[in-house]
Amino acid sequence: MGCKTSMLECIEDTGEAEKRKQSNILDQGFLLGKTEYEEIIRRKSSFEGIGVDDENADCSTLKGPQNIEAHPLTNSVPSLIKILLVFPKDDQQMDILATTSRRLGWSVSAAKDMEKAVELFQDRGHELVIIDHRGQRAAEADMICRAIRSSPVYHNSVIIALVKKSFLMHGEKDKIVTLDLLETGFSKALMECSHERILINELVGIYASALVPRTQLAAANALYLALDRCRDMVHVTNDKHIVQFVNKISEKLLGYKTSEILGKSITDIVIYDNFILMEQHISKGREFEGNMNCKRKNNQTITISCRVIPYSISLKKPNYYIYIYDTTYLSENIELLSPTSSLQPRETVVSQRNMSEIKLIEGRRRSSIRKLHKLQLEAPITKVITLLSNAVMEIESPETAAQIEKAIDILQTTELYEPSLREDTDPVTTEFVEALLSSPKKVRESRRSSVESARFFAEKNVNEVPSLHMQIKGFKNPQEIANVLDKCLEWDFDIFKLEILTENRPLLFLGMTIMNVYRVPARLGCDEKIVQNWLTVIEMNYKVRNSYHNSTHAADVMQATARFMQSERLKLILEPLDEVAALIAAAAHDIDHPGRSSQFLCNSNNKLAILYNDLSVLESHHAALTFKLSLSDDSVNIFQNLERDSYKQVRQTVIDMILATEMTKHFEHLAKFMNVCNARIDYQHMDVYPDVVDMSVVLQPENVVLVKRMMIKCADVSNPTRPLRSCVEWARRIAEEYFSQTDEEKKLKLPVLMPMFDRSTCSIPKSQIGFVDFIINDMIEAWDAFIDMPEMVGYMRHNYEKWKEYNDRGLSTLLDIDKIQELPELQITLVTHGTR
Repeated sequence: MGCKTSMLECIEDTGEAEKRKQSNILDQGFLLGKTEYEEIIRRKSSFEGIGVDDENADCSTLKGPQNIEAHPLTNSVPSLIKILLVFPKDDQQMDILATTSRRLGWSVSAAKDMEKAVELFQDRGHELVIIDHRGQRAAEADMICRAIRSSPVYHNSVIIALVKKSFLMHGEKDKIVTLDLLETGFSKALMECSHERILINELVGIYASALVPRTQLAAANALYLALDRCRDMVHVTNDKHIVQFVNKISEKLLGYKTSEILGKSITDIVIYDNFILMEQHISKGREFEGNMNCKRKNNQTITISCRVIPYSISLKKPNYYIYIYDTTYLSENIELLSPTSSLQPRETVVSQRNMSEIKLIEGRRRSSIRKLHKLQLEAPITKVITLLSNAVMEIESPETAAQIEKAIDILQTTELYEPSLREDTDPVTTEFVEALLSSPKKVRESRRSSVESARFFAEKNVNEVPSLHMQIKGFKNPQEIANVLDKCLEWDFDIFKLEILTENRPLLFLGMTIMNVYRVPARLGCDEKIVQNWLTVIEMNYKVRNSYHNSTHAADVMQATARFMQSERLKLILEPLDEVAALIAAAAHDIDHPGRSSQFLCNSNNKLAILYNDLSVLESHHAALTFKLSLSDDSVNIFQNLERDSYKQVRQTVIDMILATEMTKHFEHLAKFMNVCNARIDYQHMDVYPDVVDMSVVLQPENVVLVKRMMIKCADVSNPTRPLRSCVEWARRIAEEYFSQTDEEKKLKLPVLMPMFDRSTCSIPKSQIGFVDFIINDMIEAWDAFIDMPEMVGYMRHNYEKWKEYNDRGLSTLLDIDKIQELPELQITLVTHGTR
């Protein structure tokens, strides 16, 4: 309440006493903010060097006891506290209050009369107002307080009366003088004091006990208002499933008034067959998600996707359950829920429309709209088609209606994310890019069976893997291997040097190094030897004869993934098990790759294509074989000590990331990721924060999945973004593999999937230029903007110009590339190990 005598007496005028006082405050659960306040407390004993700019300083958030759960909005406070000092005269008390406030990083304004005080308050909306209430100024101070409270901009500001010590020691024993101040409109009284350390503690106490709670209360009211008006239906029950809260959209969708739902069991409204199972799940504090049937007042039942979130006030069992129903679309189209509207079309304005056109439109759309509305599962594209179908009935212009009709036809018949190249694109580039992006099911030519090719690409029997306890023999120049591995997290890491030094076993050596950097054995709860065995088996199941899709490529992708995860943004997004799963997925993403594309396997009737129905053939095989090998023996089972839920999480992430490497889904993943990146924080001063990603959007579970997909995709095709020496070697290797496939397709009389990769006619520079233009550039630019890794873009642009230079010089064949690689700066061989 102010600077009481007891407080003055107990505080010694020494630095040690001040430190003890602050320590006691912290022990009682009061935590100061992370920046300015923490620095002030640390340096309070000397009070030296705490200069803070009046207008530009920020103040950190004071937090309550650590066991209180943090909420982004309700725990927020103004970034800059504005304080208004109303003193008729400039005196020592005002000066010390102003100085102390500035040291706290607050913005200080001063006024001498009521008119100026109200003017300043209306202009700035101060969070804290201190009014001189001493002696004869009391009456005027009361008037100023009432004037500020009646101001139209007043909202939860704290108004304090500065009083003399004698004011609190009123002669009448039964009189509580502060009650008079509270009735006037003051929030509390502050006793006059010239002791800086005492005053700074008083102001910090006011901040923690008055300013923060008021801000949190205002934020909570805003949250309540947003919740009540949002278009997703929300029900909150207690731990007995009795409804405590429903928002307004519930009345609109279900037909019940709020008073008819409150106090009832949620089972009176929601029907779910496995309610007991759901209750067992959420009672343990776990979220639950599923489709639930909601009963409407007119006895209709609608099926809605619902997520149930348990909420616990303490650390014990949940006290409340929050039911969030995905009803945004239903709330926009509530008339579709009525029994008659689904059978009859909405009335249309026909006065200015050609009748035949209207009949044609309605005849084509009514049946499909009814079917869409009856579906329990709904994709975003069905929402778009339905909205357009409804809109076309209201359009008066036949031309506009016809354009919308054409758009609907495109949406219904075309893969949304399937790209089409411009007509002026170079034919060679067109062939290459379309071959990369087309899926097996779109190959129209008839496929011929080939026993020879099927036998050649037969899956390796797991039982043929050599002993898992094989000893790693000594290698030449072990110190060189160690020197290379020291740079395992640098983007110019020399994977080819490691390949040569380890005699084609880079994945084992690099993998163990990176796995230890990310503490994978500890996070999986397994011995380091098991991780080593796992890497050995994974590497042995890569085909050495492949020029590109071998264990060196796997190690390269793993290294890129590890480097990406060093970025601050990914550290914020990814959980420890996400990092583990990402490294596992990268190491195994192309395991047992036959050196041929999925379309080739489909055309040759390979057993893998038959097994996976021509869909994501290779990626499905890589994911399945990864777990088949991992679970085949305890000596390689890196997952054996994970809890069931953790294993399920890791397995799901590994599979999803491996499947994301399928190039036919490239533009879908990229478009979705760029939509997430386009969610920006709306700052008032955009010149200061021009391009800040909204992390609240990124951290949504479905968007974290997108980030992990993009991470492995960028790692998988990162060759053009590496130093030129590596970029050229990777281009040579992939070209050799594609040439080999084309040769075999001709030999077996199969459809030639990439005609441009003919040994006699192919231009390797042109293929790289097209690859960067149509696949790599946009993705790498977006990824760099997301994780801030400009070296990727720098190398990519440098390499792109080099490929254009080689093309202009007429260098196109493998022989030409070999000659280029004879240059010292582009050689990948080591003198000590001979030629590659």
